[in-house]
Order: sequence, then C-alpha cells, then structure tokens
Amino acid sequence: MSIDNAQFLRHLTDLSLEEGRAYILSHLEEITDYDEIANLMAEEALRLRDTSPFISLKLATLLTFLGDSVPHALSRALGLKAQGDVLDYMGQFQAALPYLDKAGEEFLKLDDAVHWARTRVAWILSCAWLGRVDEALREAARARAVLLQNGKKYWACVIDHNTAVIYSQTGQYSKALELYERILKIFPTVTDESEITLKRAIALAEMNQARNLGWLGDFDQAYQLLHKAQASFKEIGQVGQKMNVEFNLAEIDYAQGYYGSALRRYYQLRDDMAEHNFDIPEFLASIMLRMATCLMKLNRNEEACRLADEAVEIYRQLGTSLLLGDALREYASILIASHRRREALSALNQASQLFTQGGFDHHAATTRLQQAELHLSLRSYGAAYDQAHIVNAYFEAQGLISRIVRASLVMAESLIERAREQERHQQDVEGQRLQEAALLCKQAGALADQHNLLEQAYKSQYLLGRLAFIQGDLKRAAECYNAAIDHIEYMLDDLVYDLSPSFLHTTWTIYEDMIVLCLRQGQNETAFSYLERARSMALRQYMNRFRNGNTAKKQQNSAALLQIQSELDRWQEKYHQYSMQLAAIDSSASSSIDRNVLQSEQRRCELRLSELFERLYLYESSMQVTPHKRNGKHLQESEMLDVAQLRQHLRPDQLLLAYFLSKGTLFIFAMTADKVVVHENAAGAETLERLLPSLYAHLEPGGWLNAQKPPQAPIRRLLNKLYQVMIAPVAALLPPPSGSLTIVPYGRLHKLPFHALYDGTRFLIEDFQINYLPASFFLHLNTQEHMQPTLDETIAVQTPLILGYSDRGQVQCVLDEAKTLANALGGRCYLEDEATIARLKEEAPGSPIIHLATHGHSRLDSPNFSYVRLADGQLNAIDAFNLNLEGCELVTLSGCETGLALSGGGDEQLGLGRAFLASGVSSLVMSLWPVEDNATSTLMQRFYQRLLQGDTKVQALRAAQCDLLQSASPEQPAHAHPYFWAAFRLVGDVGPLRYNSRREVSTSLKGTP
Repeated sequence: MSIDNAQFLRHLTDLSLEEGRAYILSHLEEITDYDEIANLMAEEALRLRDTSPFISLKLATLLTFLGDSVPHALSRALGLKAQGDVLDYMGQFQAALPYLDKAGEEFLKLDDAVHWARTRVAWILSCAWLGRVDEALREAARARAVLLQNGKKYWACVIDHNTAVIYSQTGQYSKALELYERILKIFPTVTDESEITLKRAIALAEMNQARNLGWLGDFDQAYQLLHKAQASFKEIGQVGQKMNVEFNLAEIDYAQGYYGSALRRYYQLRDDMAEHNFDIPEFLASIMLRMATCLMKLNRNEEACRLADEAVEIYRQLGTSLLLGDALREYASILIASHRRREALSALNQASQLFTQGGFDHHAATTRLQQAELHLSLRSYGAAYDQAHIVNAYFEAQGLISRIVRASLVMAESLIERAREQERHQQDVEGQRLQEAALLCKQAGALADQHNLLEQAYKSQYLLGRLAFIQGDLKRAAECYNAAIDHIEYMLDDLVYDLSPSFLHTTWTIYEDMIVLCLRQGQNETAFSYLERARSMALRQYMNRFRNGNTAKKQQNSAALLQIQSELDRWQEKYHQYSMQLAAIDSSASSSIDRNVLQSEQRRCELRLSELFERLYLYESSMQVTPHKRNGKHLQESEMLDVAQLRQHLRPDQLLLAYFLSKGTLFIFAMTADKVVVHENAAGAETLERLLPSLYAHLEPGGWLNAQKPPQAPIRRLLNKLYQVMIAPVAALLPPPSGSLTIVPYGRLHKLPFHALYDGTRFLIEDFQINYLPASFFLHLNTQEHMQPTLDETIAVQTPLILGYSDRGQVQCVLDEAKTLANALGGRCYLEDEATIARLKEEAPGSPIIHLATHGHSRLDSPNFSYVRLADGQLNAIDAFNLNLEGCELVTLSGCETGLALSGGGDEQLGLGRAFLASGVSSLVMSLWPVEDNATSTLMQRFYQRLLQGDTKVQALRAAQCDLLQSASPEQPAHAHPYFWAAFRLVGDVGPLRYNSRREVSTSLKGTP
C-alpha cells in the first residue's frame, strides 16, 4: 500500500528529529515515488524557513536521512541543499558552506546543472560574509550563466538579488541598484513559478532596494518601498521577512535622528521574535546592537554597553567576519561615548583588520571615520582632520551621503578647535582653516537638510555658530544657534518619557551657549525664553496627556498598549512583594533569608519595569506622530514661552526668580509684571560649591552635640551667605511684606530651601509667601486652572483621602497625624494594613486632597524608584505616574526627602514629585531632607487648620512654618532651627482649596429640610 504524501509530510513536521527518523524507517516500503516525496519535503523546508527555521532545518535533515537510508541521491542532494539554505538564513555561514558544497557535488553527479546553480544562491552569501567576496562574485556569475542557459529566468534573478546584496555590503550601491531594477522588471514576466513565490521575490527585492536608497540618502522613496514590501510579506504570511522590513524601517528612523521611533521598533521586533519562536541568534544580536546605538545617542551609555557587549559575543560565536566587524565598529562608538577610549581603539583595530581581510572596503572606511572621531574626542585635532579627509574622498566617490556629512563635520570641528587653541596663544584665527571649516559646515548642513539628517543638521549649524562667535559676529552666531535648536526640537518631538532629558544631556550645551549669547547682547527676555524652551519637557508631555484627554481612548483601541500595561502591572506587583519581604526581614530571626538575593530580584524588577514603562510611552506616542510625515513647524514651537504673556500672569506684588548655572556663572532672572532683570555672578557656582555642602551638613542632627539645643548661629551664618548670593542682588525688586515670591531653581539649587534664607535678622519665609515651580511655564498653567469656572454645585463632594503607615511602628506619630487630619478634613482615613498602594489606586480618582503620612526615601541612582512606604510595598514613581489625579488640588507627601530629585537634561527633575505632578495634581507639598516626626506632625496639623480657615495653600504653609519657628523659647529652642520647620515646600499652584467651598455647599444642602 502506498503512503499518503501529505500525511507523511505532516507527521515529519510534527515529530521530533529522532521520532521522524524512526517514522521514515518504518514507512520506507510504502513510498512509491521517492522523487516526488523528496521535492515535496524540499519545498516545505523552503516554505518554513522564514516562519519556523528550526522546523525547516529538521525537515531538511530528515530529507538527507531519507536519501541515505534508501539510498536515493536526489533526496540526499535536496536535503543537503535545504540544510545549507536554512543555516545560511540563520546566520550560521561557516556551517552552511559544507552542506551546500556537498549538495552541489551530488547534483553534478546527477548531471543536474540547474540544481547545482541553485545551491549557489545561499552559498555566495555565506562565502561573502566569511570574507571571500571575490570568490563569491565569481561563483555567482558562473551560476547565473548556467541558469540562463537552461531558461531559468527566475533563479537567475535570485542569483542577481544575492549578488546585489553583496554589492551593497561592499559599498557598490549603484551596481546593486542596477541589479534590483533589472530583476524587478523580469520577475513579473516569469510564468513557471507560483504567485506567492513571485510576490515574495519581488518584496525581497523592494526591501533590499530600499536599504540601498536609504544608504544613499533617499529616505522618502526607501520608506515607501519598505511599506510596500511589508504589506506583501504580511499578505503571504512571511513573518520573518516582515520583521526584516521592520528592522530596516528602524534603520531609516535612526539614520534621520528619530531615535524614539527606532527604539520602539526594536522593542517590538524583540517581542515578535519571542512570540513567533524566531530563535535566530544573528537577528537577535542585530536588534540588540541597534538598540544599543539608539541608547548611546540618548546618553544611556551603561545600558548601551551591556547590550552591545552581549551582541558582540553572539557574533564572535557565529564566526562571521562581516557581522563581527560591524558589531565591533558599532560597539566602539558606544565605548567612545562612555569615555572608554582605549577599549574603543582596540575594537576599531579588530574591526578594521576583519574588514580589510574580507574585502569590505566600505566598512573599513567607515571604521577609519570612527577612528577620526576618536582622535577628535582625544583632542588630537590634526590626526582627526587627516583621517577624516582621506575617508571623505572615498565616501564622495561612493555617494554615501550620511558618511560624507559625518566626515565633513569631523574635519570642520578639528579646524575650529585648532583655531581656538591658536586664539589662546593670541595668533591669527581668521585664516584659511576657519574659511575651510565654514565651507565644510555649509556643505554638510545643506546635505543634511536635503536628506533630513537631523543630528548632522543641528551639529553643522552649531559649528557655524561657534565659528561666527569666534569671529565676533554675534548676530550670525545667534541665527546659527537658533537653527541648531530648531533641528534638535524636531528630534525631541520623537522622544517621550525620559528619553528627552537623556538626549538633552549633550544638546543642552547649545541652549546654554544661546542663553549666554542673548545675555551678552542685552536680550534678557529672549535669553529667558530659551532657558525655559526645553525645560522639564518630559513633565510637559506627561501633563499634556490629561490636557488632551484622549489617552485612555487610545489605550482601549490598542492591544499592544494594553498588553504592555498588563505586563507592567504584573512586574509592579512582583516589585511590591520583594519590597515587602525586604522590609520584613529581621536579621536576628531570619538568618536563613538572603537579603542579597531579594535585592538582586528587586533590581531585576526595576530593570524590567523601566523598560516596560518606557515602551508604554513610546507606543502611545507612535499613535500620535509618525516620523517622515511631519509638515510645517515642529511640535515644540507650539509651546514656545512668550515671556511678555507670562509676565501678565504675575500679580503686582509677585516676583518670579529663575536661576541658571552655566560654565561657573550664576545667573538670576528676576521677573515682575513689568520687566525681566538679570544679575550675573561669575563666581557664583564656585561659591555655591563651597557653601551648599556645609549647609546640608548642618541640617544633619547626627552632627549636633545636643539634639535639644542645635547650634543656631552657624546655620544662620550659612543661610545669610547664601542669601547674599541668591537674593540680595535682586533685593530691590522684592515685593512688599507678605507679597509673593515664586522660585524656579536650577540644577543643584532644587535642593536648596530658599524660604529659609536669612537676611541677617529674618528668614525669607517670615516676610514673603513662597512657592516653587519646576519650570516657569507652570505659572501659566496654574493661572489658567484658576480661571476655570467652579464645579457644578450639584455634584457630590468627594472627601479627602488620608493614608497613614507607621512602617511596623517605626514612625508611630504618623498615625496620630493621619487621624487628626481625617477628623479635621472629614476625609477617608486608612491606617496600617489598610493603607495600601491598591487602596490608593482605587480611591485616588476624584479625591480633592490626598495626604500620605509615612516613611519616604529618595533614590537618586534610580529616580523612578524613589518611594513612600505603604503596607503592601513601596509606592514608587512609576506607581504615581499611573494614578489618575486629574482634578486633585493637593497631594502632601509627609515623609522623608520626598521632594528630592535627580536633575536630568533640560533641568528635568526626575523623581517622585514629578510623577505626582504628571498624574494631574495641581499642588504638592514635599520634603527636602529626613524630617523630625513630632515637628512634622505639628506642622501638618497647623497647615491644614489654616487651609480649612480659608488661607491659600502658600499662606497656610507659610503660617504653619512661621508658627513652628516662632514657637521656640529659651527653654525649647530646637524648633527655631530650620531643620525642624523648613524641610517642606509647596510646588505648583498657590491658590485656596476649591474643596472648601464645595464642602460648605454640601453641608448646607444636607441641612436643608
């Protein structure tokens, strides 16, 4: 009885390798046509290669086994070829060649020249990637001739396709494009292949044609071709090739400076690989390496090094000269950015050797460009220029736009830096070098603008600005700096979450130079506008989610977003559990529990949570803005700060003080309703460097001899010295007593208690109402909020939410504090085991006031894991970001150092406070240092008493702090020390509680018969 071929094939696909061999042996006598079954198995192996490569490899191995068992030469030859094909596809080039060579020999013995030529399809790629390019091209020409002689146009085109791929990797893009154009004309005329086969072949050619166009700078056409190919692959179910297209789309995003979009695509590719069991080490390593380069551009160098190191190790195991060289070259860029220059030089030397030996001149030239960039970072300007000049000629001959621009910018910057060195020696700086640098920058800038290379565009404009500044043309310098900032903000449009402050770490220097340049020209308001232009950008993005009011709808319509949010929630639950276990460990009773293990697991959770949270915002942003389709002005321009308009939001008795530090100089912007005045202190940063550590040391009770009588005079002297630096220069603009002072700190000054500065007789808080803002644009937002109509009086009043947790009795007074406040506010109160993160998430929406009385801790090493402790774990910043506090008037974090933050690029304040503001609350009360429990409890009670009596938030906090300060007596002098009363500050809106009026209305309605 003959076997059913379809059933036979299905069994072999489902069985393990050993089971498949046994199945074949048990059914040999039932096979009547070995040629037919061999061709069926070979075709199925080819079909499965893109979607299930390991099943494809198993089927190919079984086909070879069938040929050896019968014996049947065609089965053996087809099996060997299929094994070589799939190994080549998986990046196992060294392993693929012997199979393909043996298959070719078998076909020649069978006098089958066509099948021999088909073994060369994968063979030429494996051979080329192992460094034998010339041999690969010779064999390709030989195979193509055989196929054409036998009328096999389709397979001749496949050989041409792979030849074009080799041309691409050797920098011969024009030759590659000629081949793609030729085969795309021939494929539609082929009649002896199936429609699906032809669709796949055409889509592959379009994808690789797009790659070449991208390398030559034609991104728009490349983008269109890739989307066309992606649609074809999706239609015919080619999952692997669909992922290849997505990878190439990410490459285009990266090349143009859209790092957020590129990173999102790489994250998605990694997920797709896991979902489809696409276990291809070479592809995974490529994704990891490209993710690493994205992270490097965003100043996330530690993560970038870790990923790149793993990728390089995978490539070493694969043993492929091209891929390993490319990985080492990319790794070197990351090492340079991480200031690991010696390691970078070693990696570049290894890469150069691999490329030179393999005949990859294009990659070798790119490696030499990176060596020039390394020389530039080492201030070896002559060597950098010479190296870049040599490779630039090669890039121009090849038409490699992005590399021409990069090389030109290295040459230009080298010339500028050498000119600056000459300037220091009072030599002529107006010579040929600067003229050449200007020409290089203009040419590079024109190419960058033409091809939408945003990073190179802003760098060329910045260098032109520096040139103009050196030559004394301040107007031209300002124009160039402004153009550079404009390009940077196009790039910032594509960045979300903490990617924007990371990116601004390096690009912020351009804003700094622009600010200082404007001040030199007496343009105070323009300088202030640039200071605020990119400040706290991520916080603005977070807050816009609530202002736009459509995030929830988008999440509901996106399965990807819901999946990420669900996974984020699961990992947060794990994180909370580990934090509870760590808090519960008693070393004397739990010696069997290894704290290090728990801490390691918690750290693993933190890494995963950080990635998921980042991805959540990347995916969400991708639904709002798509790169390559932006028209007109960039998004940031719509939020440009109008200083004249901002001044209109200041009351006559209000002064806004915004601080700025640049290159050792302290600038104080003093803004009233009428004008902006700037004071400059060239030694300000040095003075602060000396005074601030002393101040913080005096705020540590551990350094006092007597905790009941802390030393008053030393800290008042320090606070007076700081007053002289921070306030005295603009004292003439201070408002009248009880007027308003709004402080916008900068950098290290966010930790300074300005309200405790001392003029020699009085603390600042004694004379003024003081609030803080993370950036000046908050003044506009808060004023808008108060201009909104009052809420409908028929709406039921939601009561305040108070949570008190003593951390297993360690902070016992917080329970009394919570109970007292709940009684005063008529609020919902949850204590100890009931004071949970879950409770807060459930009951926070609609709460006008939220008060958390518990222990807090700042994590400047990882700001999004700063926390306050509740019964079911650590409430971190990621938890807070996910709260819905829209409409909440006040959140008080009554714990230790809840207001501390890490300053990121753009002066972004990374920490717990930012997360609560991002979630919609209009005002925050937070602490700057570990607080004293009893004083804090007293302060909070007085603060809320004054709020309920009708004081504004800023008046209430001022009154509470002054009460505590003035309650000191000769017998009890401690509370006069700023440690006890100055820790807390008000951030955000200063106005009265609308909750008070709603509560009164509600009470009167209840009393109506």
